[in-house]
Amino acid sequence: MPASQQALDAWVLATWTQAVGYAASLLRDRAEAEDVVHDCYCNLLRKADVYDLPTDGRKLLFKSVTNACIKRNTRRRPLLSLFVGDADDGGQRPLADPTAAEPAEIVITQELSAEIEAALNRLPVQQRAALQLKCLDQSLEEIGEALEVSPTHAGVLVHRARQALAVDLARYLKGKAQ
Repeated sequence: MPASQQALDAWVLATWTQAVGYAASLLRDRAEAEDVVHDCYCNLLRKADVYDLPTDGRKLLFKSVTNACIKRNTRRRPLLSLFVGDADDGGQRPLADPTAAEPAEIVITQELSAEIEAALNRLPVQQRAALQLKCLDQSLEEIGEALEVSPTHAGVLVHRARQALAVDLARYLKGKAQ
């Protein structure tokens, strides 16, 4: 029996944020991630009479998002602009905010964020996907299903991703509990 419209609406609302966040972590572009997730929802909702989306839709959605992101990453052709943007702000400078962090803290945070992003980008897509799904509290069985590997292999992917990040970020983790 097909799910009611209210059940499908509730399912979409319950899964949207995590699906977009997961896709954005794989694609590194939130707008593109929203497009991918929207397309995945459309494809799944077209077959709402076949699938029990309120029950099994989360697994199907994350598997669909994973495949769509991998497809976009492997088939994407970079676009290059022939124009350089105008960086002139017209002399307008924002006023200093007394509650803002110190410049050194901002630079350190930006450097660490950039290094973490670069380290994540150096991971193979499957390892990055497995780690992101694990960060979304997915079980190894769900990760394995989404990536079309065994749960054991999903655990290996998560472990290797964590090891690679620990090596890449070792200089930032000195003195911290690992």
